[in-house]
Amino acid sequence: MRRRIDPFATLLKLRRAEVEEARRDLADALAQASAHAADMREAFAALDREAASDPALYAAWLPWGIERALAAAARAEAAEKAVEAARVALAQARAAERAVEVMAKRRAAEEARRRARKEQAALDEAGQRRLR
Repeated sequence: MRRRIDPFATLLKLRRAEVEEARRDLADALAQASAHAADMREAFAALDREAASDPALYAAWLPWGIERALAAAARAEAAEKAVEAARVALAQARAAERAVEVMAKRRAAEEARRRARKEQAALDEAGQRRLR
Protein backbone atom coordinates (compact mmCIF):
# COMPACT_ATOMS: atom_id res chain seq x y z
CA MET A 1 0.00 0.00 0.00
CA ARG A 2 1.40 3.39 -0.97
CA ARG A 3 1.84 5.91 1.75
CA ARG A 4 -0.40 8.89 1.25
CA ILE A 5 1.41 12.22 1.23
CA ASP A 6 -0.26 14.94 3.27
CA PRO A 7 -0.35 18.06 1.09
CA PHE A 8 -0.86 20.27 4.13
CA ALA A 9 2.32 18.96 5.77
CA THR A 10 4.26 19.82 2.64
CA LEU A 11 2.65 23.23 2.37
CA LEU A 12 3.20 23.92 6.06
CA LYS A 13 6.88 23.07 5.67
CA LEU A 14 7.09 25.55 2.79
CA ARG A 15 5.28 28.27 4.73
CA ARG A 16 7.57 27.79 7.73
CA ALA A 17 10.59 28.13 5.47
CA GLU A 18 9.11 31.36 4.09
CA VAL A 19 8.62 32.69 7.64
CA GLU A 20 12.24 31.90 8.49
CA GLU A 21 13.43 33.61 5.32
CA ALA A 22 11.29 36.66 6.13
CA ARG A 23 12.78 36.74 9.65
CA ARG A 24 16.30 36.67 8.21
CA ASP A 25 15.39 39.42 5.74
CA LEU A 26 14.02 41.55 8.58
CA ALA A 27 17.16 40.99 10.66
CA ASP A 28 19.31 42.00 7.68
CA ALA A 29 17.17 45.08 7.05
CA LEU A 30 17.39 46.09 10.72
CA ALA A 31 21.17 45.70 10.72
CA GLN A 32 21.48 47.75 7.57
CA ALA A 33 19.15 50.44 8.95
CA SER A 34 21.22 50.62 12.10
CA ALA A 35 24.42 51.02 10.09
CA HIS A 36 22.90 53.73 7.89
CA ALA A 37 21.54 55.56 10.94
CA ALA A 38 25.02 55.53 12.47
CA ASP A 39 26.49 56.87 9.20
CA MET A 40 23.91 59.64 9.18
CA ARG A 41 24.62 60.60 12.80
CA GLU A 42 28.33 60.68 12.02
CA ALA A 43 27.81 62.86 8.91
CA PHE A 44 25.75 65.40 10.85
CA ALA A 45 28.23 65.32 13.76
CA ALA A 46 30.99 66.08 11.25
CA LEU A 47 29.05 69.19 10.20
CA ASP A 48 29.05 70.36 13.83
CA ARG A 49 32.73 69.54 14.34
CA GLU A 50 33.83 71.28 11.18
CA ALA A 51 31.77 74.38 12.04
CA ALA A 52 34.06 74.89 15.00
CA SER A 53 37.16 74.81 12.80
CA ASP A 54 38.77 77.49 10.62
CA PRO A 55 36.00 79.43 8.81
CA ALA A 56 37.88 79.49 5.49
CA LEU A 57 38.39 75.74 5.52
CA TYR A 58 34.81 75.20 6.70
CA ALA A 59 33.44 77.23 3.79
CA ALA A 60 35.38 75.08 1.33
CA TRP A 61 34.34 71.84 3.07
CA LEU A 62 30.69 72.74 3.72
CA PRO A 63 29.18 71.81 0.30
CA TRP A 64 30.80 68.36 0.49
CA GLY A 65 29.75 67.96 4.13
CA ILE A 66 26.14 68.87 3.38
CA GLU A 67 26.07 66.53 0.40
CA ARG A 68 27.47 63.71 2.53
CA ALA A 69 24.98 64.35 5.34
CA LEU A 70 21.98 64.51 2.99
CA ALA A 71 23.05 61.35 1.17
CA ALA A 72 23.46 59.55 4.49
CA ALA A 73 20.02 60.77 5.58
CA ALA A 74 18.50 59.49 2.32
CA ARG A 75 20.15 56.09 2.78
CA ALA A 76 18.90 55.92 6.38
CA GLU A 77 15.37 56.76 5.28
CA ALA A 78 15.48 54.15 2.51
CA ALA A 79 16.75 51.59 5.00
CA GLU A 80 13.87 52.39 7.37
CA LYS A 81 11.42 51.87 4.51
CA ALA A 82 13.11 48.53 3.78
CA VAL A 83 12.67 47.55 7.44
CA GLU A 84 8.98 48.39 7.24
CA ALA A 85 8.62 46.38 4.02
CA ALA A 86 10.41 43.44 5.66
CA ARG A 87 8.05 43.66 8.65
CA VAL A 88 5.06 43.57 6.33
CA ALA A 89 6.53 40.60 4.45
CA LEU A 90 7.08 38.76 7.74
CA ALA A 91 3.51 39.46 8.85
CA GLN A 92 2.20 38.16 5.54
CA ALA A 93 4.35 35.04 5.77
CA ARG A 94 3.13 34.40 9.31
CA ALA A 95 -0.48 34.86 8.21
CA ALA A 96 0.00 32.40 5.35
CA GLU A 97 1.60 29.92 7.75
CA ARG A 98 -1.28 30.30 10.20
CA ALA A 99 -3.84 29.84 7.42
CA VAL A 100 -2.26 26.53 6.44
CA GLU A 101 -2.18 25.44 10.08
CA VAL A 102 -5.90 26.21 10.43
CA MET A 103 -6.75 24.39 7.19
CA ALA A 104 -4.70 21.37 8.28
CA LYS A 105 -6.47 21.26 11.66
CA ARG A 106 -9.87 21.51 9.98
CA ARG A 107 -8.97 18.74 7.57
CA ALA A 108 -7.70 16.52 10.38
CA ALA A 109 -10.88 17.14 12.39
CA GLU A 110 -13.03 16.34 9.36
CA GLU A 111 -11.02 13.17 8.74
CA ALA A 112 -11.49 12.14 12.39
CA ARG A 113 -15.25 12.75 12.13
CA ARG A 114 -15.38 10.73 8.92
CA ARG A 115 -13.50 7.83 10.52
CA ALA A 116 -15.75 7.97 13.60
CA ARG A 117 -18.87 7.87 11.38
CA LYS A 118 -17.41 4.95 9.44
CA GLU A 119 -16.61 3.04 12.63
CA GLN A 120 -20.04 3.76 14.04
CA ALA A 121 -21.66 2.55 10.82
CA ALA A 122 -19.63 -0.65 10.99
CA LEU A 123 -20.67 -1.17 14.62
CA ASP A 124 -24.31 -0.50 13.74
CA GLU A 125 -24.14 -2.96 10.88
CA ALA A 126 -22.50 -5.59 13.06
CA GLY A 127 -25.22 -5.08 15.66
CA GLN A 128 -27.94 -5.42 13.02
CA ARG A 129 -26.38 -8.67 11.74
CA ARG A 130 -26.24 -10.04 15.24
CA LEU A 131 -29.91 -9.35 15.76
CA ARG A 132 -30.91 -11.22 12.61
